[in-house]
Amino acid sequence: MQSAEPGRLLSIQSHVCSGFVGNRSATFPLQLLGWDIDIVNTTQLSNHTGYGRWGGMRLDDAHLRNVFAGLEANGLNRWVRLLTGYTPSPAALAAVSGFIRRTRTANPDLIYLLDPVLGDSDRGFYVDKECLPLYRELLPMSNIVCPNSFEAQQLAGVDITDRSSLLSAFAILHAKYHVEHVIITSLEPLPADLGITATLPDGSRAMVQAGSSFSVPQSSNVPKLDEVTEQINPWLIAFPEVEGHFVGVGDLFSALVLGRFEREHRSAPGSASVTPLAGAAEQAIASVQGVLQRTQKYMANLTKESESSAGSKGMKNAADDQDASLVGPTSSAATPEDLASAHLQVEYARARELRVVQSREELERPNVKWKASWLKR
Repeated sequence: MQSAEPGRLLSIQSHVCSGFVGNRSATFPLQLLGWDIDIVNTTQLSNHTGYGRWGGMRLDDAHLRNVFAGLEANGLNRWVRLLTGYTPSPAALAAVSGFIRRTRTANPDLIYLLDPVLGDSDRGFYVDKECLPLYRELLPMSNIVCPNSFEAQQLAGVDITDRSSLLSAFAILHAKYHVEHVIITSLEPLPADLGITATLPDGSRAMVQAGSSFSVPQSSNVPKLDEVTEQINPWLIAFPEVEGHFVGVGDLFSALVLGRFEREHRSAPGSASVTPLAGAAEQAIASVQGVLQRTQKYMANLTKESESSAGSKGMKNAADDQDASLVGPTSSAATPEDLASAHLQVEYARARELRVVQSREELERPNVKWKASWLKR
């Protein structure tokens, strides 16, 4: 491997031609933050699957191995940071894991953020369950891991129901899997004994994020789990829950955390933001909130325009010229009613695409309103 180049970052995750998920959510924000980003796509889709119909494919392990081999053969693996997200199959994830292992060996100072895309609390697993042990193998190679509640519970093997089980989940990820920095992106449901509520001072609903940093030595003298549980000092951030269904938010958040993360302490003593992880999370949350607010504003304007033209246009007519072969990924025929329904779903999904490019100000100069605070002992 050639010498690592400051400012170079590799992102390995999904890709869509239209919209903002996966690498499309990560690339522009990271470039705005000054990162020279390379990308490896694990999917090549026309749009995300929430549209109800799409074209393209999930890329297999042979394709990924071939891409990785080309990067390595040409000495292009000079990254100082690495990000991985959605990977569509156990075989593809194994290919990614092998590549990361080689990259980590060549550059021990690499900062790697793992977004272990497994599923969520509402839908359960939305990848093959065989991906779980492979993600556990990736954990020790990562510096930062950003699971949601469901993913954290699966990785740690602990149901997070209260303060004690939250501390146990953090301790397992730190001690057993040697992950230094952990962010659980949303605690759902929120344990009642954390000293924080799911309501902000203005009465609006809140989401709560939890994070912890703890360095475990790689030697054989690994502390016991109960010792780590006593030593860790997690933090919490409560921030507004933005109503609506949006895709790609987690991808955007993970990219911003990696892009903003600094090893040095920069905040005032006494604040949880004194940790590099909490500071990066605060800025990432502020930027994501700004993007979501711009997206909501765009949706509201779109609704007004649709209402004003509803008398002269019908959805059925708008769908009449759609290619019937595109209703769903495999359908070969559809009725006009099917097409009208499919068109409505497409318009619904398209209106909710993140307004990433329009949110340059929020991405570059986030207004940090929601601060981290220590989890009370």
